[in-house]
Amino acid sequence: MPAHLRYQSQTWATHHVVSRCIQGFGFLKPTREVRAITRGVLAYSLEQHQKTIELHHYVFLSNHFHLLLSSKSSPDLAEFMCYFKGNLARELARVHNWHGTLWQKRYSSEEILDVESLEEVFKYITQNSVKEGLVDHPKDWTGLHGYRQLVMGKKVSGPWVDRTAYYHSLQRRDGKLIDEFTTQHQIKLTQPPMWAHLSKSEYKKLCSRLSAEATRNALLKRGSKPALGMRMVLSENVRKLRVTKGGNRPLCRTKCIKMLKAYQKLYFDFKAKFKKVSADLRQAIKLGYDTASICFPAGGVPLFGGRYSPD
Repeated sequence: MPAHLRYQSQTWATHHVVSRCIQGFGFLKPTREVRAITRGVLAYSLEQHQKTIELHHYVFLSNHFHLLLSSKSSPDLAEFMCYFKGNLARELARVHNWHGTLWQKRYSSEEILDVESLEEVFKYITQNSVKEGLVDHPKDWTGLHGYRQLVMGKKVSGPWVDRTAYYHSLQRRDGKLIDEFTTQHQIKLTQPPMWAHLSKSEYKKLCSRLSAEATRNALLKRGSKPALGMRMVLSENVRKLRVTKGGNRPLCRTKCIKMLKAYQKLYFDFKAKFKKVSADLRQAIKLGYDTASICFPAGGVPLFGGRYSPD
């Protein structure tokens, strides 16, 4: 089945976002250099989109990453992910001497509709690195993991290199070092809108409780099998092929049947309108007609830089 159209049912919706490296390669393997790059690119990308994107939780394993975030609109989420993944891919390609596509397909995102599903996704993200048998606790994973910020209260920052200014400097041969074009940026996390009513101490207690439950459940499911350990993780070949599970991502996340049916109706009504407008736009472009009057339905990402309808 084809992937779902990009869709968001309301302003400032919360999403579970997942993206994987091509062929399961370990381009995100948490070496010191890759950790620093990933921290810096994530922090800088969030700063550049601070009015439209808020990050709540995250984890980066060797071949994929998860983000729990809220976006002002569907185009805002698409713009952020393009900016973040594009810049991260360019930096990682330099590290690994990789030429070509670094990401497998496009990112997936599921809108989270209720608190129960938010808790479930929060715990699932926290389990990553433990449920795979890599480490016994999220704090033991040396790669990027939101646990350090949310539960341990640590500040996480990384470097951002202004490559454009640096390359211009090289062309001018003015002798400037790359450090002069490097700035430090901090990853800032916020509380999800559904938990915005909690005080900071209440939110930290909630994160601690959910993380403890997630870790305990992951260890129980794993059984007696010992963790691989970070030494073995870091010794693995980056270009080792890994089998990744297939299957379609859910349209949204909710435990309420009524909410699910209501969301499905909104989505499929949107999809029908989007497909019709898309066909009209393509036909107009093919025939050389003016496309200014063609508007896409609200909630999605217009094609070819198109615009929304007024409603």
